[in-house]
Amino acid sequence: MKLYRCRICGETYLGYDAPSNCPFCGAHVEWMSPPEQYDSAVNDMDLTEVERADLDTSIEVETSNTRFYLAMAARQDNATLSSAYKRLAKVEAEHCSLFCKLAKLPKPADLLEAGDELGSWLSDIDDSLRREMRATELYTQFAGRATNPRLLEVWSAVSSVEADHIELDGLAKTYI
Repeated sequence: MKLYRCRICGETYLGYDAPSNCPFCGAHVEWMSPPEQYDSAVNDMDLTEVERADLDTSIEVETSNTRFYLAMAARQDNATLSSAYKRLAKVEAEHCSLFCKLAKLPKPADLLEAGDELGSWLSDIDDSLRREMRATELYTQFAGRATNPRLLEVWSAVSSVEADHIELDGLAKTYI
């Protein structure tokens, strides 16, 4: 057995080989490293006003998406899709937790409360696609103006994860 630590979310994975994605935040394999390479002070930084505002927006986006996916996961009419969106909600909640850690803020009290179900699976998946495209674009924009190298790497990595979620939405339609 080996330990791997995600350089994005800081969570530790136990396994024989590094996972292809962090099982907690979804970061790609290049962000998985031996725990001794993880600097526990990596999130201690000063933020500009713009970076703080961008983190606040990131927290709002991830809270909203987590709650939306929890509502999708609560549906009883398609166990495969319910399970997939339950997992997606956990990844989005981890993103929210990470952004809160970077901003030195507590997690939102309503983070793990399911939002309102919006409609059919098709319309919810279409809404998910819009949400993931928005998150990808926002985090790419935030990374582009970040002055702190840590924020640049986090927003870049999370933007890639959100792009993976766009692929999930395409795949999910085949299970309707």
